[in-house]
Amino acid sequence: MSTTPDIYDTVVVGAGLTGALVAHHLAEASMNVVVLEAKEAPGGIAGRGMGLALLGTPEPYVALQTRLGADKGRQAWELTRQNLDLLTAILHKLHQEATHVGSFRMTSDSTEAGLLQESAVLLRQDLYAAEMDDAGEYGYTVGMRTADDLAFNPTALVAALLDHPNITVEYETEVQAIHPYTGRSSEAAILSVWAHKHYIQTKKVVLANGLHAIRLQRGLADVLHSLPMHAIDFRGAGVLPTPLIVQQGKVVIHARGRDWRMAGWTDDQQDALSVLTGVAQQLCPDAPVIERHSWWVAQSADGLPIVGELPGAPNVYTVNGLGPWGLSWACVAVDRLIGLLVHGEDVGLLTTGRLFAA
Repeated sequence: MSTTPDIYDTVVVGAGLTGALVAHHLAEASMNVVVLEAKEAPGGIAGRGMGLALLGTPEPYVALQTRLGADKGRQAWELTRQNLDLLTAILHKLHQEATHVGSFRMTSDSTEAGLLQESAVLLRQDLYAAEMDDAGEYGYTVGMRTADDLAFNPTALVAALLDHPNITVEYETEVQAIHPYTGRSSEAAILSVWAHKHYIQTKKVVLANGLHAIRLQRGLADVLHSLPMHAIDFRGAGVLPTPLIVQQGKVVIHARGRDWRMAGWTDDQQDALSVLTGVAQQLCPDAPVIERHSWWVAQSADGLPIVGELPGAPNVYTVNGLGPWGLSWACVAVDRLIGLLVHGEDVGLLTTGRLFAA
């Protein structure tokens, strides 16, 4: 490739779901986009999880309102509902399968049960479908059901999103640096992206969700941290009509036929694999383990995505920090970034400024 390539409208770093969504929406707006992916195939970490976009956040609705304030907590859940609507629309547009599976949050802890009960009341007041139900068949005391949660194939969606004439994808191309362009150009504020022994000139750079962004913009280390995720696949665990959420939202179980995938995380020093093993002993003690998976996700300081231009880095943007329930945020977070890039719209609750200013 030439060391003096054409000037792209946008370089997107990362070909996971958020990067693919950004590239697709910009391409649909008649922009020329190049996506740079360090690995040999697209998809990122999206295919390692559950393939579930869930309504809300891991913590109960009432707990989120207590932590963030009632208004911000309400806004956060509303954003995840908008995410499900946007995801449904893009899946339909690209002829991808999607299934509304709902979910069932369960507990045997009396304190958490009280939080779920309060949450169900508040959610119904805010016009969500949320009902309390007995969870005895699973070995838990009580649970809260929601109906909007969506199952889909993230890997297939990423491939469909990147299949666009205005998108160029370069695999096995790790970005080493982003610099202001110092050569001659009639364009103002051009950036040079150094990757795979050549420069790419671009008007804007978007750092897609993931810890790789910290290496390219060190300031992100102040607002993002790494969170280890683990999953265990079980063979023939049985029929599971709806995904289960336990351990205060930190363990999610989803069936693929009669096989189950159990994914989880902890936000302290506790071993997530031991937590998953304990849940498995209760729910499917005789099911043999097929495979184990581990990966890392980027989590923001307040648990919400960060979206927008990075301080001190003109024309460098990010949509990041989506956390362990990343599929519950991807479409709406990207929608806010596209609104900013294409129309100059305010990002709102998810703005990068809320954390960098703090």
